[in-house]
Amino acid sequence: MMINKLRLQNFRNYQDQIVQFMPGTNILVGDNGQGKTNLIEGIYYLLTGKSYRVQREQELLRWEKSEFHLYGDFLLAHHKIFLESHYRDKKKMVKINQIPCQRLSDFVGTINVIFFSPDDLVMIKGGPSERRRFLDLHIAQMRPGHVSILNAYNKVLQQKSALLKTYVEKSLKYSQLQLWNQQIIELGEKIIRNRTDLTLRIQDVADQIYANLSSQKEKMEVIYIALGKKNIDEAISEFPQLLNDKLEQEIERQMVLVGPHRDDVQILLNDKPARLFASQGQQRSLVLSLKLAELEIIHQEKREYPLLLLDDVLSELDSFRRDYLIKFIESSSIQTLLTMTSAEPNLESGAIYHVEQGHIRRKP
Repeated sequence: MMINKLRLQNFRNYQDQIVQFMPGTNILVGDNGQGKTNLIEGIYYLLTGKSYRVQREQELLRWEKSEFHLYGDFLLAHHKIFLESHYRDKKKMVKINQIPCQRLSDFVGTINVIFFSPDDLVMIKGGPSERRRFLDLHIAQMRPGHVSILNAYNKVLQQKSALLKTYVEKSLKYSQLQLWNQQIIELGEKIIRNRTDLTLRIQDVADQIYANLSSQKEKMEVIYIALGKKNIDEAISEFPQLLNDKLEQEIERQMVLVGPHRDDVQILLNDKPARLFASQGQQRSLVLSLKLAELEIIHQEKREYPLLLLDDVLSELDSFRRDYLIKFIESSSIQTLLTMTSAEPNLESGAIYHVEQGHIRRKP
């Protein structure tokens, strides 16, 4: 999978910029605040329909503009694909080869992408929502229908939450809640199964990568915890009873207490929670292992590596981890876009682009 050309119009600090990319490594060099990360964000948004930095599209608009447009020429299995993403009048529209997509799930996963930045350490240090998001974003690229399931589940959650907050007769509330619980069970089981399957695949690949990074001295483990249990089949079989048992407490607290929206991914280092016991260097190795595992899983699935976006990652890694990452990229022939404030000597073989005040020029 490759990106050949990108056009950004009124996106962040770009007025109208066209960039032609090369196979292999593409290095975006420039001072902070010039637009390097904005360019990476534009590609990510074009491919996933989401920003990894903000929730609202309004924040992606160029100053005093009301719409933005993104266009990309891509190569997939030797076939050219043209993708578009437009935002205007507070609405989003996406197209594949100039044909509008009715749903975002019809668009996501056309071209796969992996994004990696220093902020990804939040997967280890942050709360469960960060780890759930990591899984869901990856599943959506390989199984676009997961987006529809998540959207349907979240709508049910909103409806149930609204009902819990209303002042209606208790018997009536009970019967209505049971109806929403049935949908939570049906949709929730699909989400749990999808997340569990991916977690098992990640574990198989990431464990070996981490062993290499630690010179075979340490081991990592990735476990999906569904409804508070490691045994997924047991969790799903007990799901209806658990919802029923928590119903009184949910009514009292006016919030939904049971479901995959509260699940977690346990990341262990030498059988201990990495969030509590891993050093900063070990946390970086764990995240690097997870990201490289993502690359390998998509390669196994699609027979092609996804596009790799690295935002200021090399400066945060020590020389050993940095060299390991570069060797992995070069040996796998992965098209990579990476940002840095200055070109580093061990990357002199890549195409270099200078980014300054929303303008990009390739170094001859």
